[in-house]
Amino acid sequence: MTISSAHVVNVVDLPEMLMIGLPVNVAFKHGDFGKIGRNKEEFDRRLVEIPNAVNREEYYAPWFHCEVMFTYFYCLQVSSLERIPEGMMGFSIPARRYLRTEYDGPHPIGSDPYEVLKQYREKHGINHSKDAMILEKYKFANDGREGKIAITVFGPVE
Repeated sequence: MTISSAHVVNVVDLPEMLMIGLPVNVAFKHGDFGKIGRNKEEFDRRLVEIPNAVNREEYYAPWFHCEVMFTYFYCLQVSSLERIPEGMMGFSIPARRYLRTEYDGPHPIGSDPYEVLKQYREKHGINHSKDAMILEKYKFANDGREGKIAITVFGPVE
């Protein structure tokens, strides 16, 4: 279903996904948001340490939040959690249903994919699953495109 000329929303069921990556926590009020960029730089430097990657051409940024702070990860999907590099975190994201949309355009984002998902949920009477992680997926090939971003967003639903 098309919500706007820029966004299509699909309902998808994703299987359990294993991830290894680096977490970063930031407080909404008085938080050091520069930590996010520094975390991405460290993730990029340490990619070669992550064993059993499913696809080394893309990475995930799962995240969750509460009213005070959020936790954001830079991760590779892996086939096994047998060996987790020092200082990284390995975890499993359970199988579940998501709403999926993509955005490829100017950064900062001109047409917010999160707002598109919210409108779709409201229109179709679907509830956002507040206990589940939101997933962002990026392709390494799109990193560094001056003033542009390409992102796939998976919003968990009940």
